[in-house]
Amino acid sequence: MQYFLTKSQLTRMENGLKAAISIPFIDDIEDYIVEAILEYAKEIQGIDPFTNVRSKRLYDVVDPKSQIGYSVKSLKWPFKAGTESEFELVIQRADIFKKALSLGFCHLDINTDPQTLGAALLTHWRIKVEEDAIFQNVDDKRIFVLLKSTDNKKFAFFEENIRLYQSDEITWKWTDKTKTGLQGIRNEDQMCVYRWYPNQKQFFERFKLPSNIQKLEINPIRLEKAQVVDILLPYLQAQP
Repeated sequence: MQYFLTKSQLTRMENGLKAAISIPFIDDIEDYIVEAILEYAKEIQGIDPFTNVRSKRLYDVVDPKSQIGYSVKSLKWPFKAGTESEFELVIQRADIFKKALSLGFCHLDINTDPQTLGAALLTHWRIKVEEDAIFQNVDDKRIFVLLKSTDNKKFAFFEENIRLYQSDEITWKWTDKTKTGLQGIRNEDQMCVYRWYPNQKQFFERFKLPSNIQKLEINPIRLEKAQVVDILLPYLQAQP
């Protein structure tokens, strides 16, 4: 299911992006910066990683009231207004050969049937999604992706439920005889929704970006370092 920001959330998202971009001590809108802007937009009181240890759990932002958990990503990706496209990103490091027994498989290696390897990958991902949801008290599991143009002027917001597939919904095959890349093809529409590379252990998921995706265009304004210090320092000095 696809979700959209409300009008007020979209305004807060725009303001948060403008404010973050203006800070000359920040070189890109990524990682915790995206999480913080999302928290600001949705008015979620998150945990400050400057004074707390960052969790390696899946859900980077959790709304304790609604129990919605967001796996937050950012990606520079070309997208055009009014057109449907696809994008992909790493969702997990999956060393299924090493973890074969814990995943319920006697043995896995490069020569194992691709459909069995795919089943192991889906199990590996499902365990992460479900166990972290229990640990983080998340009931509604979602992914939120901030897509950015290369010039940092255009932004798109992708939010949907994390989808967990059954083994019979995906057909797995190697991209070629070298077995350097495994593809997971969704049976219902023949879309390649997963890619896995046994050497790097990186597990990618591919998403369809709908034509009605929410977008913003911002004129990036960068302040001078001295300006930021002069603006903030009096406020900081007034604190007890």
